Amino acid sequence: MSRHGIREVRRQLVESGGAGVVAVVLVTVASAWGGALWTARDWVQRELLSRGRASTLVAVARTPADATALRDQVAAAFPGLSAAALAPRTVQEELSGWFPELSTVLLTLEEKSFPALVQVEVAPRQEEAVAAWLRARPDVTMVESSRAWQARLEQAVARLLAVGFAVTAAMLVGCCVVVLLVIRLLVLAHADEIAIMRLIGAHDGDIRRPYLISGAALGLLGGALGSALTAGAALLAHRALPTVAVAPWTYGALPVAGALAGTLGAVLGLASLPSEP
Repeated sequence: MSRHGIREVRRQLVESGGAGVVAVVLVTVASAWGGALWTARDWVQRELLSRGRASTLVAVARTPADATALRDQVAAAFPGLSAAALAPRTVQEELSGWFPELSTVLLTLEEKSFPALVQVEVAPRQEEAVAAWLRARPDVTMVESSRAWQARLEQAVARLLAVGFAVTAAMLVGCCVVVLLVIRLLVLAHADEIAIMRLIGAHDGDIRRPYLISGAALGLLGGALGSALTAGAALLAHRALPTVAVAPWTYGALPVAGALAGTLGAVLGLASLPSEP
């Protein structure tokens, strides 16, 4: 781009004023939100919903003695599987640890209020066979798999992501609208200059280019700031969840998405510019 074109883009960015700042803020929030959502999705898929992860089968035994015997029978029938028998007291203590706000109530209940359990860690390929074997046992009243809550969690995550990305799209549309208004105002403010440029032989492409670059620059800046916010949020989350990580491609995709949103707004805004005769 020529020096004149660079000066023109710089002038338009300055003249965009508060509306330009609003566009940048919208893209920043949208891209940071989108980056955080995608990072959370990756973490849930990798750590909680991975199809290759081992499942936990929980069998409710009729008595603690049945649970102990069942643990030994599982080890004999399926060598290599990890099985553990949990006495009612152990189940009571674990539940009170999971739900601290209810621990006082849980610990005051009688032990017989809690079941004796057998937990079996199984690979995905063995889950069906082991579950069927457990259900066929007369000393087992119920068998549940961690896959059940994983399926429910997957549905809940899908709904939340759909809503979250809809909000992101709405903010990007808002950015397009703001950039559209900014470009239209700039076109109207520079109407005399545009007329003079045409009189001296400037083509439509030369006239429109600075406006398009200005719109893209506003979106690009917002996307870059959004990438920085996403990285900062990931660092904070990493302290509590060490496996949280932002996909490297995200840092490049967010500025590009912002630039595209800004360019689209500029294209729509330039619809008010009369075509070259």
